[in-house]
Amino acid sequence: MDVFGGAPRFLAYPRPVVVQSGTDAVLKCQIGGDPRPAVIWESNNIKIDTQGRYRVFEDGNVYNLIISSVTSEDSGQYICKAKNSIGETYAAATLKVEGEAQELEVREENKPRFLIKPLSTRVGRGDDAVFSCKLWGNPRPDVVWEKDGRKLHEIFESTHFSVGCQDGGWFQLKIFKTRAPDGGVYTCKARNEFGEGLAGAVLLVDAGPGQGDDGNRNGYNNSHWKAQQGKQRSGRLMSNRLRDDGMTKSTKVKMFAVTEGKHAKFRCFVTGKPKPEIIWRKDGRLILSGRRYLCYEDREGYFTLKVLYCKQKDNGVYVCAASNTAGQTLSAVHLTVKEPPVRFKQPLIDLEVWERDLAVLECEVPEDSVPITWYLEDRRLQPGAKYGMEEWGTKRRLTIRDIGVDDDGIYLCEMPDGGRSIAEVAVKGTIVRKLPRKVDVLEGENAAFCVEVEEEEMDIHWYKEGVELRETHQTILKSFGRTHILVFVNTNPQDSGLVMFFVGRSKTSSQLRVKAAKHSPPSCPVSVQINTERANAALLSWVPAQDSRKNPPSGYVLERQEVGTGSQEWLQCLTTDSATSVEILGDSVPCEADYRFRICSVNKYGKSNNVEFPRAVHLVPVARIQAPLQDALVPEGQDACFTIELSASVIGTWFLNGTQLQDDERYTTRRSRTHQSLRIRGVRETDNGAEITFIAYGIRDSAALYIQAPLVKFSPLSEMDRNKFIEEGNPIVLYCELSDPAAPVHWYKNGVELQTTEGLHIQSEGTMRRIVIQSAEFSHSGVYCCDAIDDVIRFNVEVEEPPVRIVSPSQSQMELCQQTSERMVLSCEISRANALVRWYRDGLEVEENKNLILEVDGIYRRLIIPETSVQDSAEYVCDTADDSVTFFVNIAEPPVRFMRPRKMASVVERFAGEAMVLDCEVSRANAEVTWKRNGEEVEDSRKVTILEDVVLRQLTVHCLSLEDAGQYVCDAKDDVMDFQVKVKELPVRILGKTDATAEKKFLVSDDIILVCELSRANASVSWYKDSVLIDNDTRVCCEEQGAFRSLVVLSAELEDSGEYSCDAGDDKMLFCITVKEPPVQIIGNSGTPEQHILVAGDDLILECEVSRPNCPVQWLWNSKLLKSEDRIKIDSCDVVRRLVLSGLQPSDSGKYICDAIDDKMITLVEVQQPPVKFVNKQPNNNISACENECVSLCAIVSQERANVRWLKDGRLLNEDNVHISIDGANHNLTINPLKLSNAGVYVCDANTDEMSFTVIVKEIKATFSLPLENITGLKGSMLTLRCELSKPKGDVQWLKNGQEISPSRRHTIRAQGRERSFAIHQLADEDAGEYTCESTDDRTSTVVTVETPRTVEFIAELHNITVREGEDATFKCVVSPEDTHLTWCLNGERVHQDDRLTVISNGLCHTFCIKKCRVSDSARVTADAEGLAVSQANLQVQEQQVLFTKSMAPLTAEEFGEATLEVEVSLDSGEVQWMRQGVLLHPGAKYSLKRKGRKHTLTVHKLAVADRGIYSCESLHDRTQAQLTVEPRKVTINTGLKDIWTTERETASFEVVLSHADVPGSWLRNGVQLKPTKHWRISTKGHVHSLTVSNLAVEDTGSFSFCVENLRTSARLVVREPPVTFLRHLEDQKFPEGSVVSIECELSRHNVDVRWMKNGAEVKPGKDQRIFAMGRKRFLQIMKGVVGDSAQYTCDAADTSTSCTIEIYEREVLVVQGLQDQDIQEDQNAVFVCDLSVEDVPGEWYRNGDRIQPTSSIKIRQEGTKHFLLMVNVRGEDSGEIKFVARHVESVASLKVEELPVNIVNPLQDQTVVERSRVLLDCTVSNPRCSIRWYKGPTVILPSERFEICSEGCYRKLIIQPVELRDQGTYSVQVGEYSCSAHLTVEAQSVVMVRPLEDVEVGAPGDACFQCEISHPVLRAPVWSLRGEQLQPSATVFLEKMGPIHRLTLRETAPDMSGEVGFTLGPACSTAKLTVRQVIPD
Repeated sequence: MDVFGGAPRFLAYPRPVVVQSGTDAVLKCQIGGDPRPAVIWESNNIKIDTQGRYRVFEDGNVYNLIISSVTSEDSGQYICKAKNSIGETYAAATLKVEGEAQELEVREENKPRFLIKPLSTRVGRGDDAVFSCKLWGNPRPDVVWEKDGRKLHEIFESTHFSVGCQDGGWFQLKIFKTRAPDGGVYTCKARNEFGEGLAGAVLLVDAGPGQGDDGNRNGYNNSHWKAQQGKQRSGRLMSNRLRDDGMTKSTKVKMFAVTEGKHAKFRCFVTGKPKPEIIWRKDGRLILSGRRYLCYEDREGYFTLKVLYCKQKDNGVYVCAASNTAGQTLSAVHLTVKEPPVRFKQPLIDLEVWERDLAVLECEVPEDSVPITWYLEDRRLQPGAKYGMEEWGTKRRLTIRDIGVDDDGIYLCEMPDGGRSIAEVAVKGTIVRKLPRKVDVLEGENAAFCVEVEEEEMDIHWYKEGVELRETHQTILKSFGRTHILVFVNTNPQDSGLVMFFVGRSKTSSQLRVKAAKHSPPSCPVSVQINTERANAALLSWVPAQDSRKNPPSGYVLERQEVGTGSQEWLQCLTTDSATSVEILGDSVPCEADYRFRICSVNKYGKSNNVEFPRAVHLVPVARIQAPLQDALVPEGQDACFTIELSASVIGTWFLNGTQLQDDERYTTRRSRTHQSLRIRGVRETDNGAEITFIAYGIRDSAALYIQAPLVKFSPLSEMDRNKFIEEGNPIVLYCELSDPAAPVHWYKNGVELQTTEGLHIQSEGTMRRIVIQSAEFSHSGVYCCDAIDDVIRFNVEVEEPPVRIVSPSQSQMELCQQTSERMVLSCEISRANALVRWYRDGLEVEENKNLILEVDGIYRRLIIPETSVQDSAEYVCDTADDSVTFFVNIAEPPVRFMRPRKMASVVERFAGEAMVLDCEVSRANAEVTWKRNGEEVEDSRKVTILEDVVLRQLTVHCLSLEDAGQYVCDAKDDVMDFQVKVKELPVRILGKTDATAEKKFLVSDDIILVCELSRANASVSWYKDSVLIDNDTRVCCEEQGAFRSLVVLSAELEDSGEYSCDAGDDKMLFCITVKEPPVQIIGNSGTPEQHILVAGDDLILECEVSRPNCPVQWLWNSKLLKSEDRIKIDSCDVVRRLVLSGLQPSDSGKYICDAIDDKMITLVEVQQPPVKFVNKQPNNNISACENECVSLCAIVSQERANVRWLKDGRLLNEDNVHISIDGANHNLTINPLKLSNAGVYVCDANTDEMSFTVIVKEIKATFSLPLENITGLKGSMLTLRCELSKPKGDVQWLKNGQEISPSRRHTIRAQGRERSFAIHQLADEDAGEYTCESTDDRTSTVVTVETPRTVEFIAELHNITVREGEDATFKCVVSPEDTHLTWCLNGERVHQDDRLTVISNGLCHTFCIKKCRVSDSARVTADAEGLAVSQANLQVQEQQVLFTKSMAPLTAEEFGEATLEVEVSLDSGEVQWMRQGVLLHPGAKYSLKRKGRKHTLTVHKLAVADRGIYSCESLHDRTQAQLTVEPRKVTINTGLKDIWTTERETASFEVVLSHADVPGSWLRNGVQLKPTKHWRISTKGHVHSLTVSNLAVEDTGSFSFCVENLRTSARLVVREPPVTFLRHLEDQKFPEGSVVSIECELSRHNVDVRWMKNGAEVKPGKDQRIFAMGRKRFLQIMKGVVGDSAQYTCDAADTSTSCTIEIYEREVLVVQGLQDQDIQEDQNAVFVCDLSVEDVPGEWYRNGDRIQPTSSIKIRQEGTKHFLLMVNVRGEDSGEIKFVARHVESVASLKVEELPVNIVNPLQDQTVVERSRVLLDCTVSNPRCSIRWYKGPTVILPSERFEICSEGCYRKLIIQPVELRDQGTYSVQVGEYSCSAHLTVEAQSVVMVRPLEDVEVGAPGDACFQCEISHPVLRAPVWSLRGEQLQPSATVFLEKMGPIHRLTLRETAPDMSGEVGFTLGPACSTAKLTVRQVIPD
């Protein structure tokens, strides 16, 4: 018999598991139980989702959890939980993962890493560049070198570079004869099977001698490495002029045009090997990257030149020259920069400023109103602390404050039409070359930044996003002198950010943007299959896509869809990383159904398309019962309902007494997800005790159905039968009918049981129950109840008393009026002195307070207000429930008076701009006043403040103006006070003026601008110079702008100096102006000295250009003034200054200065000596020496500091043993030590001369540098003899005892370098003797001695031992000889003795003892005898069993007490589990588990009968159990409940006293359990239980019971309620239309709901109807009665009602004030007003019989009785009859509109304009609606592309744009009978020849093409001529025109056509020569 029942239990617990990282781990356990338990696994208290790396499978009762590819993160504790319907249990196991850390350590140790990284370097053009690095990696890594992310063989020819490696991990890249494109970032990538490493370095290639800055460095595509080129200076070396640009003559030139201010981009694709070098030139001058020129190679391989923000000076021919060693090629394009249509009057000028200085850019736009926008390149600038923006007439100014390096750039001023003015701002300071504003690179590319500072060895710092950068393998920081470089290698998007460079206080920044590379999602898996052989499971499998290696997925996502539900939704069910199959179990789906599955691949870039598995599968989840079935107790005839809640949705079956149920009329089953239900309709007595069973997949649950006898019920009664209103003396009859005629009943009145007495009879007849009271008295009122135990019915009986009436006053409504602060008494006399009276104010009950007294005096009731106020005005009601009287009280305020009486208007005088305060005092504080000015109300605003302070009323105008003058009135309705205000203007003052004269200094040609600000904008001023009035002329103008007055003198001259004054009448301001000549400047001087190197004997020519022709200059040499003499010639021509120094000598070297007073130009000149010659040069220089000796070669040059090179066999020397030194003119080459390979011809090259040496090296003798030594060897071992020769190459011979030794199996002879060795294997006695090693020149010997080795052996070996945990383990062995040293090891680790580990040696015997063994001590024991012998054995420690030494004893305890079960185990460390009925117990509030030593206890708290049963305690090896018996406690009721009779709104309390304290019980009302609320208060205190019912209502009547265990006590609560009657009925009334209709009635109780009816239909409250209650009164109000509201109204209070008839009659409508005739002019407003006698009467307006509708110009409105019609801006057609109609009355008036006269107010004016400009002809007419017509001469002008006609009010405009010469003439405009005209004169633009014709030579019959360019396009055709004859277009003469460019093409030329070709267009003309050659055929 299974003592555990069916509860799950572990037959074998899961054991700890240790696995290696990357392998699979399996956790196992064996579990029994019936029914079969459901098993889940948890980790970290989270259920393991069996998908991906986790799999679960069952093998009988063995449950396995498999974890694939474990990592260290999988280590930890795993819990297995088993549960079935009877109980549950759990056990834990530990998983330990080893090896991952070691693997990572091995990977980290062996992966490639750079010991020495390659260093960035800088080389000269043509020099070799070498990068070296040292790497570590095992195995040896593969190394790849790249440049700028590309393999070297892709961009270099193989002969241009070499890659090599050397011993010791050295790798080298060498680039031969570097070129400019070789500059860039070089990366070394190293990779092996453990990982990869990366390091980078930068190569800079400097231009070679004579190259200067020739060419652009093409090696970079995201940063510019060349120094920024400033303006080319005029000072230049005449002997080194740039070559002529004639190279373009043989190249076809393309044409390209761009608008000024836009970018021009030229791309050139060039291929070739070696990679070509690219040079861009413009008009023959070299172009370098700068602010406006960008030269780079883009990602597509195009060499690109980008010209930013093109200017006119960018016109010209641009040439791209590409060259390499194989040749060169050219490509040219001609750039034309087109001018914008609207140009700036004065463009911006380039600036050069110092850092932290102030920069001001200024330009002038064509008109004052033209807005502009400022830009710094593509960033729009906003005004603020950094940028100041000013507009002054047509001038626009931008001020840049605290300028920094990042402010260096291109600034633009842009007009709305797109016109731009451009200026370059150069910032000079510490940073010479700044960073670009932004750098864009793709992911994986390199990002390079280069900065150049003014000095070397400066403290610099790089930052990115505020963090200082340090050099890493991906970040290169390098400095070359003044150049500093930052490179980010192999960038990724995370590298994006702001890069900043700091040096001192200067900084420059750049925004790095890394664009992520585009990636694609993976392809979808293929070959999807589904296997359903296993029950309730589906095995899904698939194969990765074919391209999965190129685009591998990071995992797969499986989704499922439920079939047959109509839902198309797919839900994710699991994901897996790398598996290609997965099993879907039924327990993984939410409900039983057919399922489809689909799969897709995913990676970090997205997911593939879904692939659906071929078919569906039916899966059923393993469900568990969440809420079981419950027994049901149902009255006979009612429905029984059974429900069960499951953990999953499955299909189940219902059974009744074993019979399966089907849905029919009686049985209904429902399934909603996890909820299942069964409903049995109309249960019968035969169903009593039936068993209801529910069975589903693996689930079974049952419950019982019990039938209850039918309840006794009362037949329902109407409200009228249950609520009785009886007059005194009438009989009272209450009756009811029962369902069971035999059921007894009890009658109660107010909770007191009634018995038959005199005058009261209780009757029972069949099912009828009746009580009869013969004569009603007032005491018989109350609540009567008939109680039939199962049901209760109540009757409300109310015996009415005579009503209370109000005797005095007799009127129902009274109106009282009096003033404030008086005493008011409202008094009523009632018919009964003890009657209750309530006072109401505006519908709310009045409460007595100190300001309102309620007085009772016998039959008098008074309401007294001691001191009235306006707030006391209200409707007061005295209410006696049966009668009421209303008092309408009106409290009026006394009239308002001004305390200061008005005799005459107060006069206030103020100046404009001052503040004005008007105040007055009123008679009371709450008086309202209105302020008016000239009859118009004044409102509170920013300018005006209106203040009320108690009785003070104040008006304040903060800043007076002339318009504020007038009459101000303070109107208090009852009184007024007025003030006469006069405002005077302030005298004109000049603001900001100082006492001293303002002194200003200007330079000649500057503009003088003098500005002063007046205190008034409308004041006029006069300007004087030296007291003479200034008049406007072409140079001098006076301007006004608001309050500012300015004097502008253009292009100041020296005569403009003097005293200027601005006279404003009341004030005057002086300016002292001084005009000076501007400082002299040397044009193009950059401030940096220019260096030149010349040869002695050349001529030095220095020249510069100064800013003024009359400027004197001085030439100085080394601070010494130069004057003209024989060798020195100083010239001056206009602005050019020249110095010529003939026959240069080295002593002429030095610093030459051109001093122009205010500016200096410095030139550094170095004069070199003549070519270098060798002084000791001889025809034959032969030098002979031996190996290892030292040889020195000496060459003496003619100049000490000459540059020479040493070469051997034509190649530069680069050997370790070669040393080069210089001593004055002596150049020495030393070779030490000398090698045979050093023999050869050595050349000392000084460029202009060379000297040769022939070195002969003789071989040295082979002697022994390290001889042999005597040695002793052990027999059987290996012996090696070593010696060393003086040179590596030398043969030797080995001899033993004079006999030659030959190599054999025992003898090995080796030679390595200079070392020679001889090895003897398995040394024997006969190997002793003398050994000799002989070379050709020397010999060495040694004596070898052989000794016999020591013998060690184990006589007795170790043996395997198995012990139990806690026992001792002893290992013994016997070793010979006795003095052998023995070493003990555990698992390979040496044993160190301690308390548990002891080692003993006794002669030959050796012992190792382990005390108190642990399970972890299981190991391999090794004994090592001096390494000569080893013995091993295994130690196995078995775990000690945990047994129960004291079993559990049976225990009996009382309910609600505690029970403690105790056991004792054999070990202190023993672990046990407590169970009840096979269910594992956990510590908590119910159970306490304790352990003390070997004793374990279980304490059960708050015992219940359900806690009885069998409790067990288990260890892994033993088990004990015992029975716990719980006896119920016996509770009795000492004091029971008692009946209570009470009335509504009272409080009732029930109390029960029990025999035991703190016993839970329940309160029931009419069989329904009560819960604590505010109404039902339940409390327990010791033995006493209480129920308190507060605020009683009649509905609370009923039977109350208290139940505790099987005991019950009951009592009855009876609550009385009075019946409802109408105390005051509705009365018929009449009301006029539009008035408020109010009807009311009064009930006997206030808490009664009523319905209002109108002609039988219910009335609902709305915005026009109000329904409300006030105490017992009920009101219906119609806010605005109409005739349609007449009807019969009823108030229905359920059993009673009251009605009345309401009649609403119309009021007569009369016209109080009719319409008035209107006679007005056009554009005025017409207002008509009609005043009626009745408000809110709708009306209609008509004009000439047509109804007027509101429009934008017609407004109709109504205010009370007045109706308004407003017609805005009337016209003549609006004249006619205006009529207003309202109901049956009307009013008529006439409207006459007088039309305005039409004439011309301001006529046209004559104008003179320039061709191609814009002209505006305008005039003003008197009527804005009049039509006009424009003429040119007699021709009508119509709108077109060039002619625009506009009308704005009375303003008429004709705009012509652009104006042409043919537009000249007389223009006129006609308005009605009036007209005016003006003459337009159009002046032609001056045509200038920009680019003349050029001579052409062709061979007949080729085409000859002539082309020229004029300053602007002209419509008229030019005149072309050949040899004086005009040409006309024909088949051989082709004429073209493209804007300003004109072209002539002559086809089929002949020699007789040679001659002069002419072009004429107005003043522009040009000629060229045509030469036609006769071509002679071969």
